[in-house]
Amino acid sequence: MRRLLACCAVPIALLAGCSGSDELDPVTGEWAADGAQPAGFAHFADNATISVDGGKATLGTPPSSLCGGATVEATGDDRFRIAFAGSDSCITVNVPVSLDVRVDGDTLRATPTGAPGDAVYRFRRAD
Repeated sequence: MRRLLACCAVPIALLAGCSGSDELDPVTGEWAADGAQPAGFAHFADNATISVDGGKATLGTPPSSLCGGATVEATGDDRFRIAFAGSDSCITVNVPVSLDVRVDGDTLRATPTGAPGDAVYRFRRAD
C-alpha cells in the first residue's frame, strides 16, 4: 500500500509543481499594434509589436527589436505586468518602465504602470 501511495504521489507532485507554468499562456505569443495608439511613447506607434515567450518580452518595430529581456509576470486573472529592464535592454527608445496588461481573447490592452486609464495601447494577436 505504501508503494502505491508513493508511486502516485510523485506524478501528482510533479503536476502540481508545473501548474504555474501555464499562467502566462494568455499573454504568450506575438502581438501587433491595433490601430492608432495614444501619444506619449513613440515606440508604441501604430506598427509596434510585442513578443512574449517563456516569461520574457521583446518590444519591436518590424523588422527590428528595440527592447529585449523584459520580464513578464501574472498579476491576476488575465492580467500581467511587463517590466523593461532599463537602458541595458532598450536601444535609445522611449518606453515606460513597465506596462500593466490585460488580455481578453485575441486583444491585449497595455497601460503604462501608474498612468491614467485613458492611455491604453491596443494590440491584437499576430500569431
